[in-house]
Amino acid sequence: MRPIKAAFLFAIAALIAAPAIAEKSLRVAVPSLPIDLGSPYGNIVIPSLLPALAIYDPLVRFDDNGDVVPALATSWSMTSATVWQFKLRDKLVFSNGEPFNAQAAADALNYLASKAGALEVVSQSVSDVVKATAIDETTLNIETNAPNVLLPRRLAGVRIPAPALWKNLGRKDFGRQPVGTGPYVVKEWKAAQVTLVANQTSWRRPVIDRVEIREVPDLNARVQALRTGAIDIAIDVGPEDRPLIESTGGRLHVRPTGRIQTITFVSNRPSPVADVRVRQALNFAVDKQRIIDVLLGGTTTPATQGAIKQAFGFDPDQTAYPYDPERARAMLRDAGYPNGFEMLLSFPPGVMAADEAYYQQVAADLRAVGVKVEIETTTFAQHITRIRLGGWPGLGFGMDFNNMPTLDALWSIRVHSCLWAAPWHCRPDWTPLMRMAETATTIEERLKLTRQLIKLYHDEPSGIFLWEMPGLDGIGPRVLNYLPGLGTLNFDTIDLKQ
Repeated sequence: MRPIKAAFLFAIAALIAAPAIAEKSLRVAVPSLPIDLGSPYGNIVIPSLLPALAIYDPLVRFDDNGDVVPALATSWSMTSATVWQFKLRDKLVFSNGEPFNAQAAADALNYLASKAGALEVVSQSVSDVVKATAIDETTLNIETNAPNVLLPRRLAGVRIPAPALWKNLGRKDFGRQPVGTGPYVVKEWKAAQVTLVANQTSWRRPVIDRVEIREVPDLNARVQALRTGAIDIAIDVGPEDRPLIESTGGRLHVRPTGRIQTITFVSNRPSPVADVRVRQALNFAVDKQRIIDVLLGGTTTPATQGAIKQAFGFDPDQTAYPYDPERARAMLRDAGYPNGFEMLLSFPPGVMAADEAYYQQVAADLRAVGVKVEIETTTFAQHITRIRLGGWPGLGFGMDFNNMPTLDALWSIRVHSCLWAAPWHCRPDWTPLMRMAETATTIEERLKLTRQLIKLYHDEPSGIFLWEMPGLDGIGPRVLNYLPGLGTLNFDTIDLKQ
């Protein structure tokens, strides 16, 4: 009996000493962390958006079909030509205890409508908002300067911060200690790592206790960290990494990005690419399908336009430019460049799947028709700064028609127009049509006008349409239920094997 009693006492002691449930900790590696730290308004794409997706909630989001569905708002309706009314969830709180209510949402939108807020990246999607007003705790009115039948779509990227803390700290300091209603709160923000812990008061309380988002700029280093088990998810890997990832029990996941990848031209100053015939020729010069098959693992298709299929305004009648180098050479001759010309192309390497390889192949295809391409690599931060402020040193750069966060083709077109703060492609004669589309009073009219613009940008392109960019993520064997959507990542429902 004595050995049995001793074993029993040892087991009881072990149960007391050990925690009842081991902490679940998810480790994610990304190419870069946001340069605006934890600001809710500084980023619109993954991976730099990842921390914000964990910390904050928007009023609405998109399902997999691109339809608007509730988030912090539960319903909405257009009450007049320039006013939308939103009903919000009741009795929610920010992670610091502040109440979430209509006034908190109004404060966020009114900031974006202010002179200071207009400098935020997200403000571009709600540039027509004049004022937001809290009618009561759960009723929000949003007034626009003209009719906007798609305003709910434009709100998908507006994430709501804790208003009192934002006011007390100011934008810069709030970014170091951000607070939202999302499933996680920031425990520590270092130069190369953000540590998040579960928000116990969130209406989307997560399954995992802790998330570490680590900046690992080198793609090979992200893959090796995944293989060794140092991380659980590697954001933005290459299709060629699939065998390595699968060899240790992982898998490659194709994530929707909502982005049409392009080589964009700086066409608003005198140069060869200011000629539409040259821009058309360069679209014929690139063998997009071959690059997709060889370098992107067949994970996508050539782009037909600046919109993805789920975006409002997508035109099914548009087709991709076929690969036709002879036609490209003939068009260059007709434009006055029989011997081609020289062009500097800038891009930040290691941001998207196989990007270094496909930029090199695009450059090789262009050289084959006489365009002598020199490639300049930049940091991601420098690239974003140029997008915001200008200062491009050459005639081309890696860019996209990003349909996120609005899933409205007009939003992505706007970025490539005179309406952008630092435009690289400007057609003043197209601006009235954009204004007409933005202020159309019916869905049908908005769709018709948007598709007219889609066709104009197809026929007189602002750059080379390449493909819908796949987000390729390496997923470790411990990860369960990794189901990222259009502009979202399901931080609240991701789980780990014990």
